[in-house]
Amino acid sequence: MPASESREVADKLGTYQAFAQCSHDDLLALAKAGSRFSVPAGWSFVQEGIPSDAVYVITEGTAKVYQDRAVIATLGEGDVVGEMTLLAGGQRRATVSSVTPVRGLRIENDVLTELLGKRPQLREALDAVYKAHQADG
Repeated sequence: MPASESREVADKLGTYQAFAQCSHDDLLALAKAGSRFSVPAGWSFVQEGIPSDAVYVITEGTAKVYQDRAVIATLGEGDVVGEMTLLAGGQRRATVSSVTPVRGLRIENDVLTELLGKRPQLREALDAVYKAHQADG
């Protein structure tokens, strides 16, 4: 991702509650580690029961979370998807499907794991998201 685009993404990440305690440098590192993703409406970009490959931060659009084919949550701008399997291991615990076109940041698990080892505030942010998702479902 070009430097100007990384700064733009980092600025946007800084407006989300999930990353409120992170420094701009942390968010810039996260933006540089990831790539933009875009899916059309009606697209499942996370599949229940398969191994995890990436974590997503939604920057535009709406998605629904399904577990055993039942809707358990609705996601939108600023929501993080996929951190549970990254942090706890195992397979994906839910399917996430776009209701509207969805855009955001996609960070490969191996790259993110390395980054979290160097950036404790980012690690704390994802741990907090993980704990909130556990409490919700």
